[in-house]
Amino acid sequence: MLNLWRNRPLMVTIIVVIILLVVLVITAGGNNMSGTESVIGSIFSPVQKALYSATDAIGDFFGRIFSGSDLQAENLQLEAKVAELEGQLADYNEIKAENDRLKELLNFDTKTDNLEYKTAHVIGTSPGHWFSIFEIDLGLADGIKVDMPVVNGDGLVGRVIKAGANYSRVLPIVDSLSGVSCIVERTRDTGTINGSKTAGNEEALLTLGNLPFDADLMPGDKIITSGLTDTFPKGIAVGEVVEVSQSNDGMRNEAIVKPWVDFNHLEEVMIITSKPVYIEEASP
Repeated sequence: MLNLWRNRPLMVTIIVVIILLVVLVITAGGNNMSGTESVIGSIFSPVQKALYSATDAIGDFFGRIFSGSDLQAENLQLEAKVAELEGQLADYNEIKAENDRLKELLNFDTKTDNLEYKTAHVIGTSPGHWFSIFEIDLGLADGIKVDMPVVNGDGLVGRVIKAGANYSRVLPIVDSLSGVSCIVERTRDTGTINGSKTAGNEEALLTLGNLPFDADLMPGDKIITSGLTDTFPKGIAVGEVVEVSQSNDGMRNEAIVKPWVDFNHLEEVMIITSKPVYIEEASP
């Protein structure tokens, strides 16, 4: 026995075994877990906790990865929806702009009554033509004929010079081949408006000539159609005088006129399909 106490490592081992046995006995009946399970659980609990923490960290890592993928997919869906809405907004703005232009066409007015109109869209320039002739999407099938006047909400655009089955060609008043009889609204002096636009010349101005030498023109005077020919009804707005000078021969006045119509942005026009009826012509 004395030798046993001298062997301290052995004594420590015996004491630890006794303590474990006591713990097994005490905890065996207190719950559903056996004493052995309780001791083993106590021994391996720190290890289990460490393993659980590591597993939880790995789960969080992969969760963030898949969560990021979901967010990326959602962002792509949102970007596609924004693009779709922007496209719809652009379509709406285009339709609204066209409606505004068509409303402006309805503002067209002359001193004559009983005029009938047809609205057309500008579809391009005349193929192979050097000047400013353009095409519209109405033709013979729509009742369009050569020499019918073409206008928009701002004033006189030109006249039809060719009518096909479903298209027509229009010669604008700014073309150098055009000529229109006009009146100075303030002074009632008559003259002829000619275009100045030729190949390579983008400046859309008009020249008012054949005026009396004593014609009292000044910048700001308004020019309208005279109605002296069968082509254009009387009173259609043409443009505004921006400069007055003498002709080259010094025998008469000339004026530079800026047209009311913006010929660089024509999209819709109206063709006057009927002849004006004046009161004196309608009387028996």
